Amino acid sequence: MGACGGPAGPTSTSAGYAGQWAGTTGQGQPIAFTISPGDTVTSITVGHSFNGCSGSQTFPGLSLNIVPNVQCIPGPCSASVTSSRGFGYAAANPIDGSSTEVNGILFSVTSAEGSINFRGFPGCGSAIGVAWTATRR
Repeated sequence: MGACGGPAGPTSTSAGYAGQWAGTTGQGQPIAFTISPGDTVTSITVGHSFNGCSGSQTFPGLSLNIVPNVQCIPGPCSASVTSSRGFGYAAANPIDGSSTEVNGILFSVTSAEGSINFRGFPGCGSAIGVAWTATRR
């Protein structure tokens, strides 16, 4: 991945992973997230629908690095380790004890998938391991 653009300006492939991503969860609900040019997830929005409850949660103001922070001993790390991209985020509500965890793997600059855990939602219980897929817009 290069960080510099040529005089002709960036192309869709030079943007790397940056941009708006959107898709659907295994519950048929929307998921969306934004990746900055600095390779960080800056916001996540996820819908849910389980056990008679539905809604949407947005987590703005994030700075989740998608580049792995690994150290291989003995080094160097293999290309498959250093080229992988992914993120994880967990949000808990201290008032009602519910939590939402979103994990994702970026398989290419246009394709991602992962899972979501909704835990302890009042009156709804939990939905664990809800799969999702998304593409970059």
